[in-house]
Amino acid sequence: MAPTVTILFSIGLYWTWAIKAQMATLPRPTLWAVPSPVVHQGADVTLRCQGHLGSDRFQLWKDGELREERNASWELAEFVLRKVDGKRDARNYSCRSGQGPWWSELSEPLVLVVMTDVFPKPMISHSSYYSIMLGDKVTIRCQLSQQAPSQDYTFALLGAESLEPLQLQSPARTWADFSLPSVRAEDSGSYSCIYYRKMAPHNGSHPSKSLELTVHGQLPKPTLLAQPGQVVVSGANLTLWCSRPKLPSLEEVTFSLSKAGTQEPLQHQSSAEPWARFFLPSVRPQDTGSYSCTYRDGRAPARGSELSEALELVVPGSLPKPSLSALPGLVVDPGTHVTLQCRKPPQSPFWRVNFTLLKMGSPQPSQSLSPSGTSADFHLLSVRAQDAGNYSCVYYGRMAPRQVSEPSEVLEIWVTGSLQGSSPRRSLCCPCLPWSTCLPFDSEPPREEILCKEASKDRSREPSDPMAEDPQGVTYAQLNLMTLKKRKTDPKEMPTESPLYATVSLD
Repeated sequence: MAPTVTILFSIGLYWTWAIKAQMATLPRPTLWAVPSPVVHQGADVTLRCQGHLGSDRFQLWKDGELREERNASWELAEFVLRKVDGKRDARNYSCRSGQGPWWSELSEPLVLVVMTDVFPKPMISHSSYYSIMLGDKVTIRCQLSQQAPSQDYTFALLGAESLEPLQLQSPARTWADFSLPSVRAEDSGSYSCIYYRKMAPHNGSHPSKSLELTVHGQLPKPTLLAQPGQVVVSGANLTLWCSRPKLPSLEEVTFSLSKAGTQEPLQHQSSAEPWARFFLPSVRPQDTGSYSCTYRDGRAPARGSELSEALELVVPGSLPKPSLSALPGLVVDPGTHVTLQCRKPPQSPFWRVNFTLLKMGSPQPSQSLSPSGTSADFHLLSVRAQDAGNYSCVYYGRMAPRQVSEPSEVLEIWVTGSLQGSSPRRSLCCPCLPWSTCLPFDSEPPREEILCKEASKDRSREPSDPMAEDPQGVTYAQLNLMTLKKRKTDPKEMPTESPLYATVSLD
């Protein structure tokens, strides 16, 4: 009998350890209340439990006892409390998630506060008697009225509209001080406070009167975006979107669009939404430049924001086109550092200009530089397959009105690489196929490789091909896609299939 008992006892220990070990690997879920953990008597509240990846079962616990269990998908379960009651529902809640036979630990507890008429409203005030400036320290005090019953309370500072608790205090006196050590523009808004019983049921007061806090100084900067992109052809229509952070203290603002080098804003827009749209019809090369936007409080125009980050708009024009070259070449291995040099032509009327590197298919410039000389070096560090593609560059004057060059001839960058596997094979990333398409070098050319050759042959017939227009200073070499190795070729043994050419720099 004793051996059997020992075996069963050992098995029990084993399963206990296994369960504990499995529980330790399941992350603790998160529980929150919608619309808020502070609600009025009779309201509906939804408790949401967010579990770990793969969770399919959830439990809701109330005051340490299991209340409900259900299956759910998307690692999220909702438990709805209908017409909450201050005595029945103002309790401590937690949840846990499960996967298969295993359960996680319980979430951090959530205190559901139900506001009733039993407790009188508290009073709220702040410490500043002068204008509140950015960076000031502000203390907000929440104090019980004399009619409040003598109990142990927790005080909560709330957003006046959302009733979302922002800070909690449990002092051993009849008031609580909430500190904002260095106020920001987004701290502007309406605040209120409540107090509620520390012990369940967590009945509480109704919110105090609202306290309006206004932080003077610059508002946070907006963001400026261009649609369809920062590089547009002459005559195209362009939309610039200026968006600001959502601040509870702002109802309507006036957005302004500016361009560097101009004294007055180009456009103004008043909006109650956190964004504004500026329309630029039929843009021209002289529209090239740096744009930014700001906004001001409609009720207090002296209260404005910082400038957005500058957006560089490029509209190619009629100045002589620059030249673009690649070092060490157009066909490189992954991890190679490639330098694309954009050089201004000698006949250009400008001395100091800005250079911008463009990549076909990208809505915004890849890089922009303002060198002191007549050329700019754009560095592609540790190139990868997605760096393959067609590149060109433009230049434009730094002084208004800005004139912009035509784009340079297109350079096609190829990136070779190694495919993963027990037998590594060489591959070639072909920019004439969809982006990041890499072709393996097998004993026989794959169909994609043939397609790539055909596409290259078609491109060679186009007049815009730089190799066809300007053969001077360019060396053509046959690129063997099977080996990528240099070899001598007898003219009598030239293949019947058209070879694929690549430009090789001799610098």
